[in-house]
Amino acid sequence: MFNEVSSEITPTDNENGSGKKLTNRHKRKIAYSIKRLAVACKQTVWVMRYRVELGEVDALDVEWDVELHTPACIVSEEEHEQISQLIDSRVELLYQSKAIVEPRRLAQLVIKPLRAVWIANGSFQNDTEIASSTKKDQYLMIICCNPSTYKEGGKNHVQWIDNKCKGITSSTEHGYYYTPGAADDDATWGRRLSPELFWTNPQLFLVPPLTDDDVDGLIDSLVQQHQSDSIFSDDLHSRHHNMNKIGHLNLWIGSRTAGRPPDCWDNFDAILNATENEYPAILDSISELHTKSQRSCFYLQLPVAEGKRDKTELERWMPVGLTYLILHMQQGRRVLVHCAQGKDRSVGVVLAFVAIVCPLGYPLRLSEEFDSFDVGSLHATNEGDGKSEIGMHFQSGLSTSLVNSLLKEDGRDLFLQWTHQHSNSTTLEPLANKDSLRIRERRADESNDAET
Repeated sequence: MFNEVSSEITPTDNENGSGKKLTNRHKRKIAYSIKRLAVACKQTVWVMRYRVELGEVDALDVEWDVELHTPACIVSEEEHEQISQLIDSRVELLYQSKAIVEPRRLAQLVIKPLRAVWIANGSFQNDTEIASSTKKDQYLMIICCNPSTYKEGGKNHVQWIDNKCKGITSSTEHGYYYTPGAADDDATWGRRLSPELFWTNPQLFLVPPLTDDDVDGLIDSLVQQHQSDSIFSDDLHSRHHNMNKIGHLNLWIGSRTAGRPPDCWDNFDAILNATENEYPAILDSISELHTKSQRSCFYLQLPVAEGKRDKTELERWMPVGLTYLILHMQQGRRVLVHCAQGKDRSVGVVLAFVAIVCPLGYPLRLSEEFDSFDVGSLHATNEGDGKSEIGMHFQSGLSTSLVNSLLKEDGRDLFLQWTHQHSNSTTLEPLANKDSLRIRERRADESNDAET
């Protein structure tokens, strides 16, 4: 949970000064995550400064608490001081990275300083200023809850720092339990309660005093009711929730349902399927559409296994998929990239495309050089003209010879050299790194939010 929060807000974080005195590997990971979250909270210093510069608030009236607060049971006084000395430089790095893609909007949203509170073993953990985090009216709260199973002993048991845990109950006086990956494994403890379902009914959870059994019963009841309602709204859900537009591009990411024929052709002109499965009627639907209306639609499958079962095929097929996107985006076609759920391989393909053809900027747009990407020059012996099925790889619009060439052992190098040539790059430097990819991803999200 820490990583998801911090990766969204602080993508320029690095490992320098990340708590070298801590030796327990689980404690080190938790403490490092606390540092990352602390940078996110300290970001309010920049927000406050920006609002003053805009003239929205009087500098003399601003009394935000922007000091660092960490759980005293995990972070020692010495460690706390080390983190404090690093944060201002981290915030400046964040600002210089341009990861804050719409600063005015951020300043409007963050009207109070951010403050994180930590809950482990069912108990609130005091921070470096006792009970200061409980003043809810002064802060926007980020609640960090440890979902690990409580059990004594074992390698995942993390001890408290001595003499720093006043008020801890006897059941938790020896520390807490940390199971790596527990926060990601919400299927085992979340009882199928989605964030959307919670925020549709927050008063049911937050207003009355509930026991643990009451909460479980309430969740089960809401989930069951939601599933019953969904039976009668599958078509509406599929139309509005199985696809997402990427920034200002004519490009969408979606689940397998978004690519179901023949309805998919009402929304798209070209579809890239990044799964091993395909609808049996997908190719026939293209031919039927062309016969009825003389309209040309295109389809390409990247036969890539889901998740960790794939080791090499996504990388092998990536040049083919990216060439397909470039070709049809240049023609102004509406393009869908889908995998099973729209959260895995489709995102990877689109992120690679964005890294190649979109400059760092807001809103997310194609580069000025994009139209100069000449797919015909990618393979000199290209068979066919790409306008008929003769020499075409199924219904993709790409020639069979080009696809076969890109799938060869040197296909990736061929594609990268061609990409650098059309990007006006004089050296074969990486087109993107981890930080720039995160920034581009964030800008795509911001563009979507602005449109909706």
